[in-house]
Amino acid sequence: MKKNNILHIILGAFILIGLVSCKKFLNVEPTDSLSGNNFWRNKDDAETFTREVYRLFRVGVGIDRPILLVGDFRNAPVLRTATFPNRHDITYISRGDIRTLVNTARPEPGTDADRFWTYNVEWDKISDWTPIYKVIQSANILYSLVPKVAENDPSFSQDEVKAYQAEAVFMRCMSYFVLLRLFGDVPYYTDAYNQDPLPRTKHVQVAKSCLEDLEKVKDNLPWTYADPANRGVRAMRGSALALMMHLNMWIAGFDEANAKQHYEAVDRLGDELYNGGVLESKAYELLPINRVAEVFNGRSKEGLFEIPNNVNYGESYSNTRKTYFAHVLHAPYFILNQTTTNLSELTYQPYYMKMLYPDGEQDGRIKNWFTDPKGNNYMYSGTGDFTFFKFFNLALGEGNTAQSLGNYQIMMRLADAILLQAEANADLGNDAKATQLLNMIRSRAEAGLYPASNNYDNNLKDAIYWERCKELMGEGHYYYDLVRTGKLYKGAYSMNPITYNDFLQEAWTWPIDPKAMNNNPYMTLNNYWK
Repeated sequence: MKKNNILHIILGAFILIGLVSCKKFLNVEPTDSLSGNNFWRNKDDAETFTREVYRLFRVGVGIDRPILLVGDFRNAPVLRTATFPNRHDITYISRGDIRTLVNTARPEPGTDADRFWTYNVEWDKISDWTPIYKVIQSANILYSLVPKVAENDPSFSQDEVKAYQAEAVFMRCMSYFVLLRLFGDVPYYTDAYNQDPLPRTKHVQVAKSCLEDLEKVKDNLPWTYADPANRGVRAMRGSALALMMHLNMWIAGFDEANAKQHYEAVDRLGDELYNGGVLESKAYELLPINRVAEVFNGRSKEGLFEIPNNVNYGESYSNTRKTYFAHVLHAPYFILNQTTTNLSELTYQPYYMKMLYPDGEQDGRIKNWFTDPKGNNYMYSGTGDFTFFKFFNLALGEGNTAQSLGNYQIMMRLADAILLQAEANADLGNDAKATQLLNMIRSRAEAGLYPASNNYDNNLKDAIYWERCKELMGEGHYYYDLVRTGKLYKGAYSMNPITYNDFLQEAWTWPIDPKAMNNNPYMTLNNYWK
């Protein structure tokens, strides 16, 4: 254990030094410790390096910066509550005012500047994509050098080599997926030791390249792991299939001429996921609605890929604010850094909540996610009384115990994939199959089935869209669903729409840190944010 801890530190240092201090663009120079005889000798070395790849992703995407909050807060019907008037950042991002959000200067100590910085969410750090490229670079190294283990250790089989390489490809593609949704066009490379400055590649092409790579390796991943500690937090075959579904839906949204083939691919992938992952291997399942909190405690059979994170095991006060649940829970259910505030920092526009959950509608999510043990429900309040228990296991009582509040950040889960497949079938005109898939989620939610229970004028596509808004609230999908479907500039769907012209100018992207242009004559920034 001590040896592994030391190796983690060494590997992290090598990757950090190579990516940050090198004068060449996104380059890691080979070192003896990574490519020579001192490493890649046995399975322990391969395992140690692989865990480092996941750790870098966890830090760069899930902990050190509020990347996942963008999907829930940007252009969303969220409000800062009256008890927290200094949370101007919630107002800025919900209105899509990203310029103000990232350009507001951090105050000097003792000054009375914009006080949202005191909450330490650090929205401006998102613009620096270096931490995500650290993951990509380390994944490329893993893919390239793990075959050395088989050369040095005959007991390390070729199947094991392929499995580790498949994990490397998944983590590289997962990282590119995060990047392209944030920034649009991004530099794309798969070389282990890239030394050349690179231009930005069109985001649709990046997605297509990732699909090609995932197709080659997905079958080398297990449906699940014998050790349940690896379930969901390591790449599984279901992880790859779900990511491929997301990538296809993203491409379909921007490549209308070829959208049909991508919808068909999503349908095939969805069938493969359900038939192989649910029916045959029984690796995955939809948990009953009263057990969905277990999903966010991590490593459940519904999770397909997630970032391990737990406020009860060493996560700091500032890092917790970079997560969704800390904004919609309050004492006595969640105590943040010994603060016993009895009001939440964020709430939703009442009209939006009433549209999702009309008064009197049958839906188990109302009881399980919005109603406290005393029977109080503040989902329509628009005040700090608003409480969202999706991430909190009420059955275990009050207080953020290790069991009641795990806060694993779920990147993809089975319900998300089923709704993507429903959406693709609706776009293909396969209404019967789309309805069946939609009702799998509504049935699990103990909600009325479509179309008998439907508040969207029996419009199947709308019913699926709003179902994603309900089912995936707090999981980082809201904004990106608006972007890929073109609903971001349509007031009927977007609570804070942008103009169609701004959308074409890529106002949907996030501004890129200008330092990305250092030592790279081919780099450009997003024009809209210049």
